Amino acid sequence: MLSLDITHMTIVVENGSDGLFKILQDTNIAILELRTANCASMASVIMYTLKKLTKLRLRGTYSGRCTLQLPATLQCISLQEVDVQLCGCVAC
Repeated sequence: MLSLDITHMTIVVENGSDGLFKILQDTNIAILELRTANCASMASVIMYTLKKLTKLRLRGTYSGRCTLQLPATLQCISLQEVDVQLCGCVAC
């Protein structure tokens, strides 16, 4: 994958795994869409290695903190159908 030019492709991850994100590590992906909070959590380990990443699209339900180490090349973060749950209480 490292030798492929995938800068003009969008990678959409519906159900990711640690193995998938290890494959994507250090590639030249420009646009990455993560459809679940679990995918974003797994991708956070390698996201800083995506030196051509310019757009990140997030979907899913996020509860608690989500820490992402983002590359300096990132120009846009798009939140699409994102639900943020700060806590589990009924008052929120």
